[in-house]
Amino acid sequence: MADYWNLEAGENLKDEVDEESETTNSKRSRVTRNDSADEDEDSPSDASTDSDATYELVPPFEVLISHVCHHWRMVALNTPSLWTEIDVSPLDSPPFERVQVLLERSKSLPIDIRIDCEPPDDEEEEDSSGSEDSELGQSPRSMTFSDLDNLMSLLVPHISRWGSIEVAVACYKHMFVFLSAVSDPSIAGAPQLEALQLYHHEDAESLTAFAQPDLVQHFKLFGGVAPRLKSVALWGVHVDWCQEWLSCGSNLLDVELAYHTDDVRPSWTQFAAILSGAPKLETLSLCSSGPLGAPNDWNSAGRTGSHGGDYTGVIELHSLTHLVLAFHSPAYASGLLRRLAFPALKNLTLDLDDGDFTDFAVQLAGPVMTTVPVTPKDGEKRRSLLSGLESLKISGLPCADRSVELMYAELDNLKALNLAMTYLSPAFLQLLYHPSSVPSKRDVCRLCLPSLTTLTTADVPGHEIRELVQKRKDAGVPLKAVYMEENDEVTDQDLKWLKENVEEFDFFEASDDEFETLADIEEEHEGSESEWEEVDD
Repeated sequence: MADYWNLEAGENLKDEVDEESETTNSKRSRVTRNDSADEDEDSPSDASTDSDATYELVPPFEVLISHVCHHWRMVALNTPSLWTEIDVSPLDSPPFERVQVLLERSKSLPIDIRIDCEPPDDEEEEDSSGSEDSELGQSPRSMTFSDLDNLMSLLVPHISRWGSIEVAVACYKHMFVFLSAVSDPSIAGAPQLEALQLYHHEDAESLTAFAQPDLVQHFKLFGGVAPRLKSVALWGVHVDWCQEWLSCGSNLLDVELAYHTDDVRPSWTQFAAILSGAPKLETLSLCSSGPLGAPNDWNSAGRTGSHGGDYTGVIELHSLTHLVLAFHSPAYASGLLRRLAFPALKNLTLDLDDGDFTDFAVQLAGPVMTTVPVTPKDGEKRRSLLSGLESLKISGLPCADRSVELMYAELDNLKALNLAMTYLSPAFLQLLYHPSSVPSKRDVCRLCLPSLTTLTTADVPGHEIRELVQKRKDAGVPLKAVYMEENDEVTDQDLKWLKENVEEFDFFEASDDEFETLADIEEEHEGSESEWEEVDD
């Protein structure tokens, strides 16, 4: 392989080793190799198969600018902020020279770390049992447990500088190694940590029992001390639910719990403490996770986030604006709404597909829960959870059509609606352009969702979207933006018509993380990130 760098004369050997390590990492993270290239880069077969492999020799920005000239190099090497991102892939291995260089050059600044222990996508389905070189239970090209342990021995001494840490694993033993390392009694805390994201991407064989009992330990991370923590994501990863940075997370803004078997979930008391101890919480995502047991088992011992006295049984989350509920039973989802109150909720995502959610839908449209009983004034209707929403995404909600009407009747303020129609009743779409009766007013009909300006759909043909757009336009409640899934049936005529009749039209590619918190398409139009990736027409 040709050398990428033209290192200046007089630079020491350590720099050459460091730069070579950086170059290798850059190539590994961007290259799709064939087997012959992997085995021997200098072999004669390399030339003959070069057309089958893609080599992108573009290094990271900080490395690139450090090789423009001697002056730029000195400036770059003495600018710690350029070297604070540490990204480790399964192709990295000890002694992790690049990681050591980044730790040194970032000086005392906070560092952002991402550790990916998962094998490449094209090897995830391969059977690793026949590999003599791989450790038990992992792919031959995933990071070994001992390598991860060595990596942690480099990173943990700098834990006081960690600003964010993300770890992705396919084998829980990798996560266990990480959790063990950051739970060492010698660790006094993670004073600058603001984001903790731990992802275990392995299909669970059981929903009730953790698959590896010998790894079930609930660790106390960072000595329980991470006072600046703002974002926590735990996918299939359990911890000590009582530790201080969870139960007293005064700066927590975002909590995401996903894919926890029943035996490792927090108790209701522990769950209530997490929510009550996070007065600034803005986003809560519960995907096949939440408090242990059935709602009838949730005791009322604890306290609310707003009242230090007697516990009423309802936790009011004053700052919460985004809520995600996915993969729960009807009884469990309804139980959550009976015990949690969201007076400031603006964005709701639902992906519920196992059972009949008619009662849950009616509950959404009914009076909202409060910590203190509310008596409406004469003729005044009590507010529902749906009435304050500005954005709603529904990927799954099996329910009676009448309950859909009740839901839509509460959505007068909704601006953005995202419907994945594959698993939804046709009523969710049809009610958007077929007039429905107004509650309490006989013989009065109107189109639902009068404030709706942005519609995102999946599994809806172009001709139906055209009809919907036209009828809402005729009724005086036009759509401004329409987004359709890229694989949906749209003719050239449909495309031309839609682009002429709405201000914004585009296709999107659905995210793999279907239940991910909705950063709605309307916000994307204004410049924010979205869970959808735009693709060209």
